[in-house]
Amino acid sequence: MVIALVLIGVFLVRPRVSKHYKGDFQGIKVEAILAPIITLTVFLGAIVIAQSTQTFQRANQQSNVEAGAVEQMYKNAALLPDGRGEPLQAASVCYARAVVAFDWPAMRSLKSAPQVDAWEQTFDHEIPKILDGPSPVVGQLVGLNRLQTEARNSRNYDAAPHLPLLTLILMIGAVLCVVLAVSSFAVPDMSRRILIPLAMIFALLLGSTVFLVEQLEEPFTGILRVNSESMANTATKIGLAYEADYPGESLPCDSRGAPKS
Repeated sequence: MVIALVLIGVFLVRPRVSKHYKGDFQGIKVEAILAPIITLTVFLGAIVIAQSTQTFQRANQQSNVEAGAVEQMYKNAALLPDGRGEPLQAASVCYARAVVAFDWPAMRSLKSAPQVDAWEQTFDHEIPKILDGPSPVVGQLVGLNRLQTEARNSRNYDAAPHLPLLTLILMIGAVLCVVLAVSSFAVPDMSRRILIPLAMIFALLLGSTVFLVEQLEEPFTGILRVNSESMANTATKIGLAYEADYPGESLPCDSRGAPKS
């Protein structure tokens, strides 16, 4: 679109505008037009990029918090006497695997993976069974379960763009105005061999800014995205720990975390 505006401005708009020049007027200086428009573009761009960056950073942070909470839940459940924490440990391993295999792809469609929902329900079912255990351990497990739930909810929330539509429209409008101004109202004496590359550079820089904002606003899709590496590491670590702690026992899920029938 921005490239099309350059061509429209140079070849269609400017020749028609120049017919209305009066007296010795030769055109509007580029800086006179660009100064207020660029100021508006920079102002809007700074606000939008700052908000988008916060969304991206929060999504990355919550992903790490969730992985840490699941790992600590496994370790704390091992402190329960008489092996009462084994169901919670197994559910922790399966939850971590399912988040990597199912929740991350589901977020690209702004959905929640039912396989992960199933393991959250297992947590809700198993934790009440150990409430009569050692109070420090039980308190830690309840807190970690809450932290894991909040982190996942925040992650799913950040998967969708939240930038106000009007702000994005204003920013795109400002970008297009800059491109159109450069290509349409530059001094007619300027050679097209200079004008067109100049306008193209502006179009590329400002268009890249809008693209960057779009990428940061959707942190789990696109080129710039938060990956599932932290949860994958947790799944591997506690999966190996489960095999060592309970040799011969099989998990209630497959290698991807899908519940076994």
